[in-house]
Amino acid sequence: MPVTKRYRLKFILPVISGGIALLLLIVWILRDGTPEASDVPQVLGHREGCLNCHQAMSGFSPAHDPTAIGCTACHLGDPFSLEKKQAHRDMVLIPGNLNNAGRTCGAAGCHPLLNANLHLSLMATGRGIVAVNRYVFGESNSPNGEGSLSELGDSPAESHLRKLCASCHLGKSKTIPEPIDELSRGGGCTACHLQYSDSARQALQIYQQSQQLPTVHPALTIQVSDAHCFGCHSRSGRISTNYQGWHETQLSSDQAHDSARFRVLQDGRVFVHQTADVHFQRGMACIDCHTWRETMGDGRKHLHQEDQVEISCQDCHRNAPPKTAPDETLGEIELKILKLRNIKRSQHRFILTSKSGNPLLNVLLENGHVVVQGKNSGKEYHPKAPQPVCTSAISGHERLTCQGCHTAWAPQCISCHTEFEPGQMGVDHLSGKRTPGRWVEYSGEFLAEPPALGIRRENGREVVDTFIPGMILTINPERQPGQVAGKEYRIFRRLYAPTAAHTTVSKGRDCNSCHANPVALGYGRGKLTFRKINKRQGRWEFEPLYAPHPADGLPDDAWISFLQTRSDMVSTRSGARPFNRSEQEEILQVGACLTCHSPTPQNISRIYSHFAAALRNLSPQCLRVEWQ
Repeated sequence: MPVTKRYRLKFILPVISGGIALLLLIVWILRDGTPEASDVPQVLGHREGCLNCHQAMSGFSPAHDPTAIGCTACHLGDPFSLEKKQAHRDMVLIPGNLNNAGRTCGAAGCHPLLNANLHLSLMATGRGIVAVNRYVFGESNSPNGEGSLSELGDSPAESHLRKLCASCHLGKSKTIPEPIDELSRGGGCTACHLQYSDSARQALQIYQQSQQLPTVHPALTIQVSDAHCFGCHSRSGRISTNYQGWHETQLSSDQAHDSARFRVLQDGRVFVHQTADVHFQRGMACIDCHTWRETMGDGRKHLHQEDQVEISCQDCHRNAPPKTAPDETLGEIELKILKLRNIKRSQHRFILTSKSGNPLLNVLLENGHVVVQGKNSGKEYHPKAPQPVCTSAISGHERLTCQGCHTAWAPQCISCHTEFEPGQMGVDHLSGKRTPGRWVEYSGEFLAEPPALGIRRENGREVVDTFIPGMILTINPERQPGQVAGKEYRIFRRLYAPTAAHTTVSKGRDCNSCHANPVALGYGRGKLTFRKINKRQGRWEFEPLYAPHPADGLPDDAWISFLQTRSDMVSTRSGARPFNRSEQEEILQVGACLTCHSPTPQNISRIYSHFAAALRNLSPQCLRVEWQ
């Protein structure tokens, strides 16, 4: 009797259904390792198998506790498996590295906007460093441009960066977990936000010695300490060391016997104590001034460090009422920061920066007064208003920046020789490997003195600001990658760089330290004298301390010649320059008057606040300046 279609279906369907069920059971057992996996903890609506083995781990901040977000939100891997090899497959050891941040810290539901901004930021790319180096080496006609320290080629300028400078940026990936110290570099998000407690440090040390799994995890928080900034910002402009009052020397560690006067860093450099920044002396941390937009980026491509900085002294130290914003105008990121810092939103109006108009979340207006709250310490600071001399209409001072007067000192290296040695091996900071070719620097004197003054452009106008010899150097690579052996390749540059030295003091420079100071004027060190030549006339004369450099005839530490205008390649920034002849004469004319008429309040009011009129009404006893 033939089998009917209905009978065949009645017989086959249970067999197929049973086979599928058996197959699913096998897959489930193979995937989870055990049929008892129903006990696996649930996080964010799915199983988080990591917690079956790592549930004893502690040390997390509430926002990043695995019971709230799981382990795989940061470290990836397979949360559905209880089998070690499968669970750890494709796991990320350092989640903050920017090459992984899009899948970890910057994933949807976490911090996608911050991740996008960070990838464009100067802290991540160092594009200004790349552009300036190309300009110095003659590979570009401008100090502005694109570039990234993570994507360097083998041109002379980029080889120089690979071998000497490319470790200091957030795009550099870390390869092993480690606490922050003076040698820390890179790591993306974790470069700033990873905090090792004492117990977390101890657990890591035990793991490194015995492979015993740590039970204490470092915390991820917004309590960024100055130590997080120090690794990179103790190099180049030495902002971190300056701020704490330390100036680099050329001493060796065995010469630094006085522990109170000297400080030896982990890399062996020796620093001598100088005046610390007044904000540091008051207990303020780096992040008490600097904002999340300055460090993590605001979504725009800024060319240089000063472009990305949005704060100014006047935001806190002010006479006029500030612009403020209530909490309901704040964005998503600002509101999240307020919540993490336990700041009660409705009780405050937040002061807006004069440069960007963005809110400063720890700078508040209370009863008509500016109050700064320490982001980590919780301490309150009450900034003083500027003195009348800072805001009075002294001719020419309307374009003088605050740091032009209130910078105590800046680190200055007056000469440098950089040479490429093709026969030696050097560390490539991108690969971390030793490769053929080494760049060597031979530096001149390290000086800690008030900086030179010059002109730079800010918001479409020229301002008088502080400068240091960013590059008075000779580059003499005898053979570059790709060059024919024996071909000479010699460059000399005399470029000054605008600087924010972070050595602010309450008392500003006195008038003579600018108007009769050869270093301030850009002439370099030496003897600048106003000499009487007859009964009615006097003349300025300058005798330099250092010998002329054979490359351009200027003294080793100079930016310009005495009473000369220099308009060639003069600075590491477009629009930045030394004083021209006319400006030098105006400055020195005041200096000549200061030899007799000291800057008392009466003389400031009578003479210097109306200087052009005062010059038209000189008394017979006054010497007229004869200009050479």
